[in-house]
Amino acid sequence: MAPRLVRRVAVPALLLLTLTAVASGEPARAAVDAAATFAPRPTAAQILARFTARDALLDSYTVPVHVDVHLHKLFTFHFGLNGTAYYKRPDRVALDLRSMPAAYRHVFAEIGSPLTWAGTYDLRVRDVVTDDNRTTYRIEGTPRHAGEIDHMTVDVDTDAYDVLRGHWTFKDGTAIAMTIEESAAGPYQLPKRAEADLDAGGYRVHAVLDYGAYSFNAVVADSVFTGA
Repeated sequence: MAPRLVRRVAVPALLLLTLTAVASGEPARAAVDAAATFAPRPTAAQILARFTARDALLDSYTVPVHVDVHLHKLFTFHFGLNGTAYYKRPDRVALDLRSMPAAYRHVFAEIGSPLTWAGTYDLRVRDVVTDDNRTTYRIEGTPRHAGEIDHMTVDVDTDAYDVLRGHWTFKDGTAIAMTIEESAAGPYQLPKRAEADLDAGGYRVHAVLDYGAYSFNAVVADSVFTGA
């Protein structure tokens, strides 16, 4: 990573159907069902809270991470890194990789994780897409504090086990596209694998992060995050 960097209801048609049903003497139940269609859209915070509901009692974790990197500029270089990822409620994350410059750790901390997004970004639901009885919410966020990231978007499916797909745009125009696959980890649901693609300064980078066995609710010193 470079340090300056990775579904619509036809409302008029449904409203017409509802009014027609009432005027034609359809049972009241039909009107009630149609009215339910117009229930308020959940907020971005509510959507993320539902996605992370299994993690409500999680205060912290540490987890070993292996990062597999392909870097291409004229030639392709492949290398692997091992390190540790940390989380501490409410919104602190860090990634400690051997020989990883501080600027890169800052980028990881700014991007955050599903557990920290509500605290680090001002979020709103930008779009709702319904397809094959599934609903995906596109959430847009801007950082609460100044940093390298200009804005982010993430697609969250109603199926809490579906892959998250996010896109981060940095102030210098660099973009990171990322997918995050979560799975059961003890009583929680946490990242298992993430893939990131970025194109910056003529470099194309593809990185795969594989998460190992989590340790939960241990004391994580604040100093772990000061270098993030």
